[in-house]
Amino acid sequence: MKRKLNLIFGSIAFVILLTMILGCKLLSGNDLKKYPPNTGTAPEPKMAKAEKADFTVTAEDLDKEFTRKGVESDDLKKYASKNIAVTGRVSMLSLEKQGTTQPWVTLYAPGVLHGVSCYFDDDNLEQMKMLKMDKNVKVQGFKDDFIVPEISPRLEHCVVLEAN
Repeated sequence: MKRKLNLIFGSIAFVILLTMILGCKLLSGNDLKKYPPNTGTAPEPKMAKAEKADFTVTAEDLDKEFTRKGVESDDLKKYASKNIAVTGRVSMLSLEKQGTTQPWVTLYAPGVLHGVSCYFDDDNLEQMKMLKMDKNVKVQGFKDDFIVPEISPRLEHCVVLEAN
């Protein structure tokens, strides 16, 4: 019985992951049509001027700290209401607003459904043109005081600091 439950839950997790991957690939293809590569006629997006970061960390290290087994909200309070600069490799990229969900980028961290999700405001969407899949970037965002232990972190009001 336990083996059947493990098989069922494993299959469900695999289907969810596959759906997310395919959905991101479809969104990425549509986004490229909406935002064609710069042909030299439009001005280059400018790097944002951001407040000084309270923390500078890699996406893998930040994700590991938030998702480690047994982590408590109190362990993560140091990040609440702070500006965090995160470096990492772009693993997901959505350039369009989806309902109430702002455009976002996920910086890679190992594991299923892991990584640092960085959401951009309308004022900073132009910067997202600098982001490319599988390229290293540095993004800064604000971590609100809503901390969920053992769940990958989400940053709001992000800006691009560096992009290859």
